[in-house]
Amino acid sequence: TEPNELVRSCNVTAILICMVSLGMLLTGSILAHEMMHAWLRLEGYRNLSPEVEEGICQVLAHMWLNSEIESSSINDVSSSSLPSSSSSSTSKKGKLSYSEIQLGKFFTHQIRTDVSMAYGEGFRLGNEAVEKHGLRKTLDHIRLTGTYPL
Repeated sequence: TEPNELVRSCNVTAILICMVSLGMLLTGSILAHEMMHAWLRLEGYRNLSPEVEEGICQVLAHMWLNSEIESSSINDVSSSSLPSSSSSSTSKKGKLSYSEIQLGKFFTHQIRTDVSMAYGEGFRLGNEAVEKHGLRKTLDHIRLTGTYPL
């Protein structure tokens, strides 16, 4: 008999995420980050530096957090006058409580001030590019060059 060569092929078909008790905002920002990784793969973005890939994924997490915070006006949250145990969860209307808004602001602060090269500096460069050129043009430039636009 001849030796057989084992060829292993692997495709990512699902991402299993187990985030028990992280809360809606942290879970949502993590999902936004990870879904951006998945989108980059599906759209053919390959061989990106950690600063670009992790940075643009952090930009999306930050954008998601900001959209959640901005859609919940502190003045519109009736639960903010309730005891703290009642205001710690999202109301039936989907508005965030005062404490959830503050937590979301803390999470966005953490993203903005991260000291690591990939996540922190990558986010700051990516966020600057998105603010200057918009998300679509930034992504188009990344696809062509593997870098952020200036």
